[in-house]
Amino acid sequence: MKPSGAQPIRRDLRFLVGDGVAWAVMTGAGEWQFVLFALAIGMGEVASGLVATVPMFLGAILQLVTPWGARRVGSLRRWTAICAGVQTASILPLVIGAWIGSMPAWLLYATISLYWASGYMTGPTWMTWFTTLVPRRIRPMFWARRSIWIQGSLGLGLSAALILQKGESMGRQLEAFALVFAIAALARGVSTWCLRSQSEPRPELATAIEPATPEVMRRFLSEPRTRGLLVYMLAFYFCVFVTAPFFGPYMREHLGLEYWQIMCIQFGTFGSKVLFMPLVGRMVRGLGPGRVLWLGALATTPAAVFWVFAEPWWLLILLQVYVGFGWACWENGSFLLTFDTIPEDRRTPIMTVYQLALATVMVVGSLVGGGILELFGTEAVASIGGFTVAIGYGAIFVLTSGMRIVSLFMLASIEPSGLRIRNRARRVLVWTVGAIPGMPGGEIEAEVEDDEMVDRD
Repeated sequence: MKPSGAQPIRRDLRFLVGDGVAWAVMTGAGEWQFVLFALAIGMGEVASGLVATVPMFLGAILQLVTPWGARRVGSLRRWTAICAGVQTASILPLVIGAWIGSMPAWLLYATISLYWASGYMTGPTWMTWFTTLVPRRIRPMFWARRSIWIQGSLGLGLSAALILQKGESMGRQLEAFALVFAIAALARGVSTWCLRSQSEPRPELATAIEPATPEVMRRFLSEPRTRGLLVYMLAFYFCVFVTAPFFGPYMREHLGLEYWQIMCIQFGTFGSKVLFMPLVGRMVRGLGPGRVLWLGALATTPAAVFWVFAEPWWLLILLQVYVGFGWACWENGSFLLTFDTIPEDRRTPIMTVYQLALATVMVVGSLVGGGILELFGTEAVASIGGFTVAIGYGAIFVLTSGMRIVSLFMLASIEPSGLRIRNRARRVLVWTVGAIPGMPGGEIEAEVEDDEMVDRD
């Protein structure tokens, strides 16, 4: 006989997938087109790239009201759905601006800031609510299967580039953006309905949320593993966002790619995520999220450098297939480790502050990348091994890969079970020190062996 709670759980799981699908369509059709829209209305390459990060930072500041708001509303579900509805409305000014053919830069930044603020406000409460809907025993496989639907829907949303391509060929590029943003708003509306349709097994969690004050955060982050995981994730995203906002301008302005070519490259990432997600789900179940996170971190480390030498353009599609596997591992591993590491009653305030910190490092990373582009210029090129390399873009691509190598040692300090890079690095140090007469190599060697025994235990 099936347990009495089986049907409500299945219903919630279906709506969780529906919400993810609609959210992904919105993201692909809307959010991923913000930079291209900024370019289309005449903004410069650097200013357009910063559209991806500066409004994100402003939105992250506004979302600090989340613990207070969720507690005041008294329901994780209601707060999440309200904020999703606000995000739906925030897309409408983009529809209007694209349709009339112009939009001041300040209004574009303000509109996208509201978009990010409302989206961020859904995150911490949704992450707390999610674990009450999905039993722990099925969580890894459900997350992997839901991610397949999400990545496929992101690809569907990104096919909006075909609309943009058609609009450009007809001389109606901005009207095409209006249609794309309207699709994004409709999709988020469907997502909001799915959120409202789910159950809330533990409504008391909303009223138990503590404010994200410095005293509360010091107490919540006193556990080293929680603190270390979040700091590593912030460092990783800092490395990523030195280059991430500028891939669009690089493809559009430097490589001269058409919208359909950019779409094909993006499909390489999301298509490979869909392809590899079942495998990654089985890997998480067999190896644990920590080791899968390690694989993702290692796989994505050199990826940006390859962009310098990817000629002809279709090689970027193959590169993004490889990158998609790395990101599938990294995202699944980090997300499930977050659930395992942060208790439900602490998750909302911790993730609220984390989102502000994340937006901060994203902005700082983008400013570092933008500053390097301004320093070297976006037009200057050099010939390296027969390849024509844009000096500014090449500099940030190399820099981000080097920074990611450093971040691996941060990961080793909290998740040494991956490839035990910490002990291997220390063993190299032992061999080096032991070769120097009079240095205590033997004592250090014993400490390394003790650490390895602890890791095995």
